[in-house]
Amino acid sequence: MEHYVLPGMHKNWLLSVEKVEVFHMSVTVMNVSHYKREFNDFHALYEHGLASDVYLFVYFIAPAVVIIDEVTHTVDKNACIIYTPGQRQEYRHHNGTFINAFLIFKLDTPFYLEKFGLPMNEIFYISSGDEISILLELITYCTTDRLIDRSHQTQEHVDRLFDLISSLHIDNDPKLKREHEIKHRFLSLRDEIAKDPSGWTVEKMAKHAWFTRSRFSVLYNQFLNISPSDDLIKIKIEYAKKMLETTNMSIAEIAGKSGYRSVEHFIRIFTKHVHCTPLQYRKKYKSRR
Repeated sequence: MEHYVLPGMHKNWLLSVEKVEVFHMSVTVMNVSHYKREFNDFHALYEHGLASDVYLFVYFIAPAVVIIDEVTHTVDKNACIIYTPGQRQEYRHHNGTFINAFLIFKLDTPFYLEKFGLPMNEIFYISSGDEISILLELITYCTTDRLIDRSHQTQEHVDRLFDLISSLHIDNDPKLKREHEIKHRFLSLRDEIAKDPSGWTVEKMAKHAWFTRSRFSVLYNQFLNISPSDDLIKIKIEYAKKMLETTNMSIAEIAGKSGYRSVEHFIRIFTKHVHCTPLQYRKKYKSRR
């Protein structure tokens, strides 16, 4: 019996599981999930990894936050990371929800992963994750079947998994790499605005991202499925809601900090999107507490 705090669990939980051991050639699968969803501001932190001899592959199915060497990275869907044994692991939700797939495993030889040419302990992206999830589901099936020894099949699926990840790694495709870099630039810009939306306009956003306004608007819509003007309003409204919930500032002060020069305009936009006035929203929030 071994103890592991798994990627889909709060760090103060301890799971005792019977180790699912699959010995064949190179890999021992310890645990696996093709889809794990967490709520309640999930935050995982393992200072020295899961164990001294355990690897962890994480595939982020939804945006998340990953901290590496004290640097915070906001990652998008289809981000991946392979943690080597003893490596500090820290990642958390982005906007409240955390969704991932993972494979926890041991290796007979550390040279196993080298043949796939994948980066270790750093974020990388794949072009699509559908086949990844399918293979992880197959590995789950093989490792939980108690009636038939599926060791050989498990090893084949793990081999196929890392081979597929290698082929989908976007660094191997210049066009996909460029598109990812642009999208990541937009996501970083969005996070920066969310911290302090005052003073931001679509023109300033475009300039910050090194595009003309027209080109910026087209690409922003293409990659984030929302226009920059609509997204800016959404960010400002979310910021205002947080201020209404956590401070006693006046509506006028919150309007200014949210990027609105006119209180009347702020109230009109807020009411249109939230379906109540800022003052009504504050009263409703406080009444629920």
